[in-house]
Amino acid sequence: MSESAVAAAVAVAAEHGLRADDPVVLCDAWHVLVHLRPLPVVARVSSGRPLQPAERVALELDVAAHAARAGAAVVPPSDLLEPGPHRHGAHVVAFWRYVEPGGELDPAAAGRGLREIHEALADYGGELPELHRNDTESLLDSLEPSADVELLRELGERRPGGVPQALHGDAHLGNCLPGPLWHDFETACRGPREFDLAALALSAREREDPSSLAALEAYGDHDAELVEECVPVYAAWIYASFLVALPRRPELRPILDERLRLLRDTYAA
Repeated sequence: MSESAVAAAVAVAAEHGLRADDPVVLCDAWHVLVHLRPLPVVARVSSGRPLQPAERVALELDVAAHAARAGAAVVPPSDLLEPGPHRHGAHVVAFWRYVEPGGELDPAAAGRGLREIHEALADYGGELPELHRNDTESLLDSLEPSADVELLRELGERRPGGVPQALHGDAHLGNCLPGPLWHDFETACRGPREFDLAALALSAREREDPSSLAALEAYGDHDAELVEECVPVYAAWIYASFLVALPRRPELRPILDERLRLLRDTYAA
């Protein structure tokens, strides 16, 4: 998809009076990230189906902009042109500020930055989905019935306590750049802050990742028991997406089987 994605990004920028003579693809995965060199702008290009419809892109931009205005540690939407979302053919295009790569991520700073984001989003009034309940259900409904599907369905339907507010939604360290600057608010949702911390807790356990643990500890005061309530709900969403991806990523099967076993042993009723 990258060739048509680059063309779409360059064309939309040109419609807004910005010329990108040397675009370069930074990432080509679920969506394509294009640095519109020499501009300090990154275009994020999706097909508009099924992961990121335009409405979801608009929500992501709105949440990130709200956090950025409050001075939180996020990659902000571009201020050189209307950030979007823009439709171009089959693509949906959004524009973000380019961040020069460099250095290593400080996990403790990332944890403190996540608290800044939560503080900044505490007064966000836009409509957001409750956790990832609907996404998890949709993913599982697309699969053949199985014991794994029923396990994830039961865990995904659980309702953790706590005070709901706007959240990042997928707050593992892969979504944080050195700085730190958090990005990828595409799955922003509403729930207790501990739901975001569950992403760090799960990463720390799955991968024995000391960086995720350091970020969690640096976050500061939180309800550790509530994090435990949130872990299986967050994990159900993540592993449901793994199950859907298995036909094109069969190498994930041994990893997923082990993680599902641990999830069942630890959290199943």
